[in-house]
Amino acid sequence: MRRRLPPALVLFVVAPVFGEVFSGSTRITDFINPVTFLTEALLYGCGAILVRELVLRWRKGWPSLLLLGCAYGIYEEGLVVQSFFDPTWHDLGALAVYGRLWGVNWVWAEHLTIYHAVISILASIVFVQALYPDRRADSWVPTRRWLIVNWIGFLSVFALWSALTKYDAGWWRPVSGLAIVALAVAARLAPASPLPPRDRRVPRPWRFWVLGFVGMFGQFVLIYSVSNTAAWPFEILMPAVLGYDLLILGLVLRWSGNAAAWDDRHRVALVGGALSLMLAFAPLTVGARYPVLYFSNPVFLLLLWLAAWRIGRRTVAAAPALSRAP
Repeated sequence: MRRRLPPALVLFVVAPVFGEVFSGSTRITDFINPVTFLTEALLYGCGAILVRELVLRWRKGWPSLLLLGCAYGIYEEGLVVQSFFDPTWHDLGALAVYGRLWGVNWVWAEHLTIYHAVISILASIVFVQALYPDRRADSWVPTRRWLIVNWIGFLSVFALWSALTKYDAGWWRPVSGLAIVALAVAARLAPASPLPPRDRRVPRPWRFWVLGFVGMFGQFVLIYSVSNTAAWPFEILMPAVLGYDLLILGLVLRWSGNAAAWDDRHRVALVGGALSLMLAFAPLTVGARYPVLYFSNPVFLLLLWLAAWRIGRRTVAAAPALSRAP
């Protein structure tokens, strides 16, 4: 199948599945609707393809990937659907009131920016690159024509949503655009490897799976338990969330030798842990509204496990050959 399907096409489908379907925001029965699929794939899929292409062409690394992932999150939630500003957005819950100031849902904005950077962009790219290890260093959009097609598809969702929605965030929309430009410039200037590589014994993959699961679990619990009870002012919660995420990132870098000593087994395990959290908890949170999650999510969990198992077998089998290589 990998020989028949180009990696860009796989990423085009995987990104919206990770970003929308795994979280329960879009049911699989809705996702297979051609209109829904095309809209979400043009947004998530083209976005992930463009982010990967920019990082590759700029010869950058994980910092640029995260920065562009944050830019994508602001594009989707700030420019396109405007959930950062709309107090009636259907997913907000308590965050429509808690953390709202000057017309901005600040806690939601931080939460969704991090979510899209980690899940919609980074996780989908890491996962598909692990499926195509021989194409990891290659451009998946080799011609200028296809690059333009991706940009058109990506930007068309903004035009379509702007034509259909009645909500207007006013001057916050151009502010979001400036934030996107600033993050893109930072990604262009960021060093490819900001930390020196460390040669160390990397923990076993299952520990990365636990770290991914705990990292995602901790953020969700921290945000929603505090916002639902208003136990802290949101001015305290937001830096606490950022500090927690930086702690998880620090552990990933420490365990991976500053992203130099690990391999696809560890990367896929880390991604799988975060995705497993969403697949396990989505039925508990929105299963009453979307009963199909009780059936679809166990299937997705099984597919994730099978993919990780096959990637692990391939990586271990290739290790002796790599060690003999000059």
